[in-house]
Amino acid sequence: MSESTEHRKPEITTTQTAAQIGVSTPTARKLIESGQIFGWRVGRNYKTSPESVADFLSKNERRAA
Repeated sequence: MSESTEHRKPEITTTQTAAQIGVSTPTARKLIESGQIFGWRVGRNYKTSPESVADFLSKNERRAA
């Protein structure tokens, strides 16, 4: 394994993100595109981190309460 892959943060797909936050995959993509969830493009797809999803969920829990 190269040094760069050893230090790489975990990344999840928009489908995984959608499942974690309880929305459709297109909605998760829109949340990433709008910057509500931090993410990045990989080719034609988006990736995000588990931490970004957790941050989004905690912000929205506070808003809903």
